[in-house]
Amino acid sequence: MTGTGRRITAVEGFRLHPKAVKEAWTEDDYVWPSALPAILIRVTTEDGSWGIGEAASQVWYLGETTEQMEAAVVLYNDALKGVDANNIALCHRKMVATLGGGNPGGRSARSGVDMALHDLLGKRLELPVHAILGGAYRTSFDLLTNLYHKTPEAMAAACEDFIGRGFKGLKVKVGDVLLAEGWSRDNLLAELDKLDAAMAVTPRDVYVDADANQGWWSAQWTLSALERYRGHDNLSIEQPLPYDDIEGAALIRSTGHVPVILDESVWSPEALSNIVRRGACDRIVLKLNRVGGFFEARRTIAIAEAAGVGVSVDTNPYSLVGDTAVCHIAAICQNPYPVDCEGHLSFLSFGDEQIFSGGISFDGGKARLPDAPGLGVDVDWDALARHQQHNQ
Repeated sequence: MTGTGRRITAVEGFRLHPKAVKEAWTEDDYVWPSALPAILIRVTTEDGSWGIGEAASQVWYLGETTEQMEAAVVLYNDALKGVDANNIALCHRKMVATLGGGNPGGRSARSGVDMALHDLLGKRLELPVHAILGGAYRTSFDLLTNLYHKTPEAMAAACEDFIGRGFKGLKVKVGDVLLAEGWSRDNLLAELDKLDAAMAVTPRDVYVDADANQGWWSAQWTLSALERYRGHDNLSIEQPLPYDDIEGAALIRSTGHVPVILDESVWSPEALSNIVRRGACDRIVLKLNRVGGFFEARRTIAIAEAAGVGVSVDTNPYSLVGDTAVCHIAAICQNPYPVDCEGHLSFLSFGDEQIFSGGISFDGGKARLPDAPGLGVDVDWDALARHQQHNQ
């Protein structure tokens, strides 16, 4: 029997209008977008209770536009009306049966609904989301930031800046030139120059994740390039090859001397199972919107940890809602890696309106989750309405 008041009456989407402020995201000659699709999701039940989540995407990167996500929310609203909001597994089954069962894209809206369902359940039980996911190993996290600087000098200066702030993770982008201009030896060397500059100023107690965003393309060129970094035991190479080249990733891991991280390849628990069988990585980057929310993320983490594969958690980038959700899923990961949850500060601007409050807080190089039910984020619905009106 469905509990009194628990049946879903509405799944709604409220369009957000974030503008990028991050280096390389505001310039036309790079691939990263200056405006991102983002929707605040609200799931309401018949007793008037509600939970919130965030659906966020990048069109070239995740293959979803704002209009696609909004259309998915409409479909999910029809599919989930009358369903017990506590039965998150059944909600996922109905959403997958409606949209997105057979390809690597189409999961951002489902992730936002999933966040809202967990927020709603946490509020109902008076427990934080990490508690209903199984419990937290920690609620304080070392921070990681993404660095997109174009020159070696700028990259080195940025690394020193964030190291000075106490950050323990630096994601150094080494694929942007290749993605924007195409593969060539000169472009690869330009990427390596930035990485050399980062490694020269970064101490061994700080992780450096050299993120190629699929741009290095060739397994053999990757192996050749990584030879020069044998002595750097805090360096990993992230996603040098296209997301579906698992064989190439396995070759790099088995014959190279730098740990391999996969990000874009990890779009579902099933995809990770294939990666694990091939021995293709040492660590994954988990994005909630890529896998479909907490429900699928928990399955993904279980597979990774059973196989001895590390788990890092990443922002989209998100608003405060999504970045707080990032920390809730990071809390249940057994082995800690620095968490990228400051996208709402370093990547994006939502204008002058203070739409969200609560959520994660920051102290130097640490992020901390609040001791609050659900996600722990509040919404000023009037401020949201003004934000939407201003951006019409």
